[in-house]
Amino acid sequence: MFLLADLVDLVRHPFSALRLIDRRRGLAAGLTALAVSIALPAAVAELGALGPFRPPANLGSLPSLTAQGADIYARWVYMQRYVVPLYGIAIFAVLWLAAAGLIHLIARALGGRGDFAGLVKLLGFVALAGLVALPLELVDALLKLLGAARLEMAFGQLVFLLAVTVFLWQNALLVMATRDHYAISTGRAVAAVVGPTSVVIVLVLALIILAIILAIIAQQT
Repeated sequence: MFLLADLVDLVRHPFSALRLIDRRRGLAAGLTALAVSIALPAAVAELGALGPFRPPANLGSLPSLTAQGADIYARWVYMQRYVVPLYGIAIFAVLWLAAAGLIHLIARALGGRGDFAGLVKLLGFVALAGLVALPLELVDALLKLLGAARLEMAFGQLVFLLAVTVFLWQNALLVMATRDHYAISTGRAVAAVVGPTSVVIVLVLALIILAIILAIIAQQT
């Protein structure tokens, strides 16, 4: 129940809530928050995986090679739909912890005095804040389950916009958490967070491109 209370505090008073969490929560609580923040969206994705296959829209407006690649990738993702969320759990756990390690190294190099365990704790609760998007993700999964393609496509755009907003909000929280935990300036905290965040984005994009290439290769063999 403490996770729910902390999540509400993060939504209502985000920056003061982070300072309270840093004082009263331990590493185990932060790791639990991180695990929950990764596992619940994966469970929702598994629910959406029960829905029927829906080919990508507007393939006719794309160049033939691009349309073929998009169709192959969509079919490969559908065939692997129960496994992809499980892979996502491991991948996102590694990415969050890798980001924490990079932030810690940069913050210490910039004169910070905080410890790695404390940052991981705060990072877990920053990740937990992402669950504010879970209700809309659940509705999106139910629309996929019902096969409501047009409604799901329109609603999916709203989910995407919310996901981008939450991502930016999490980065703002992470900057404030880094600033307070390492006792450095806001500018140095931004420098410590922006670099690792950029690395994570590049890695995610690289993984998506790799998945598309592997899907096309697997389809042609």
